[in-house]
Amino acid sequence: MKVFIPPADNLYQKKYFEPNLRVWFSVPLPRKETIEVLKLYNFQDDKGDAIQWTPGQVQIIDCILNRSSPNDLKRIEIIASTQYGKSLAVAAGTVVRASCFPEKWAIVAGTTEKARIIMEYIVMLALNNPIVRQQLDPETPLDRLRMKKSADRLVFKKHGEVRVYSAEAKLISETSKSLMGFGAQNVIEDEAALIGDVLQATVMRMLGGYKSNFLIKIGNPFNRGHFLRTWERGDYYRIFIDYHRALDEGRYTESFILEMQSEALFDVLYDCMFPKEGGMDTRGWLSLLTEDEVRRAFVTEEVPFGAKKLGCDIAGGGRNYSTITLRAYNMAKLLYKANEKDTMIFAGTMIATAKALGVKKDQIFADSVGIGRGATDRTAEQGYGVAVNAGEEPTDKSKYVNKRAEMYWRLRGWILQGGKLETNEDWLQLTQIKYKVADSSGKLKIMPKEEMLKEGIDSPDVADSLSMTFYSSDMPEVTEQQHIVTTELQVEENDPYARR
Repeated sequence: MKVFIPPADNLYQKKYFEPNLRVWFSVPLPRKETIEVLKLYNFQDDKGDAIQWTPGQVQIIDCILNRSSPNDLKRIEIIASTQYGKSLAVAAGTVVRASCFPEKWAIVAGTTEKARIIMEYIVMLALNNPIVRQQLDPETPLDRLRMKKSADRLVFKKHGEVRVYSAEAKLISETSKSLMGFGAQNVIEDEAALIGDVLQATVMRMLGGYKSNFLIKIGNPFNRGHFLRTWERGDYYRIFIDYHRALDEGRYTESFILEMQSEALFDVLYDCMFPKEGGMDTRGWLSLLTEDEVRRAFVTEEVPFGAKKLGCDIAGGGRNYSTITLRAYNMAKLLYKANEKDTMIFAGTMIATAKALGVKKDQIFADSVGIGRGATDRTAEQGYGVAVNAGEEPTDKSKYVNKRAEMYWRLRGWILQGGKLETNEDWLQLTQIKYKVADSSGKLKIMPKEEMLKEGIDSPDVADSLSMTFYSSDMPEVTEQQHIVTTELQVEENDPYARR
């Protein structure tokens, strides 16, 4: 019977590089007892197929089953790439241990969604395994579990118990009280980097009440908080699984990694690297772009080609400016910046600019929040423009908190992939835009303007107008065959440098 997939290229003889500490390591063989337990339980999924564990998952399970690392440490920290399968491994180790021993296990997840995922796995493994199912407390409503596939807690005959908790900011007070009341001697923190210092202190106080206690911290290196501090310490046993190792274990394909390399936070989610020191402020915010990155995009003369878009930020006087940015496929330029008080006059300027440059009516993107509402209503009456509300839902709800975050991340990717900016010092506003992973959702967010003002940063009018040109993606997806047929024609038609 296979317990885990045979690793490619003899994984256990390979050396892997951990870039945060800059050390090489090899993957240890799991303890014999762990393999025997996994063979005995032979966990199955909901389809009735036996789960084949990969070496990294076996490492995680090994530490939980033995309540220690192979070198007997009671503190474990695991950095594993996203979608690797760490939640399923946590569930397997926990459900075996809790069903066999009179122990309390608290699983604290960075988000409510994550907590539910772990418990769904625990319930699935318990219901699909006759050994574990027989150990469930007789009061457990099995029919209800089968229907809901979720629960906040599971209790076993031998008085073992598992509970899950969320570390979302709005639940911190409630979670802290509940944790202290539960009094678990075993804690697994999933997405530990998203667990704030206040709740972390509660966890450590609770563990301190037991002579024999056990802690696992697992997740992605989203910030430089306690998750980094304990990773650097020598009293934690480290397990590191980046995408290179996950590829060797068969968890990803090369094509999937190539696709994800252009997505947000690839260095954190797949390279498993902490943000660089100095690049993050004390509250966890990172600069969207550095000054070097912005200045490298400067050009003194370049011909725009491809579809044209206008981004329009409406200020209405005061200290802020109304701005219009033109962006084509290859470059962007600031066309208009004025302290215009009359938003109706600015609405006329938007339309006139679009007509003069041949910008299509549906390729004018203007701020419709607050003072911008009147101008966008006016242009809409004439059939022009797309009203942009930066607080609206993004296209990709799984990655971004709102549309503002999605637009700015698209902007960042465009510049880093070669997009050019007509030389203008106003573009350095882009260096004042900051982002981080939202504590409550794990999604990308951009620092709100209210917080920027508290830091003495005025409204980034020029940067905002450029970001609005990324309201929609530049190109629809095309098939490989369409690409072959149309590429030559598109280049000849749109690229002035292709004409000799």
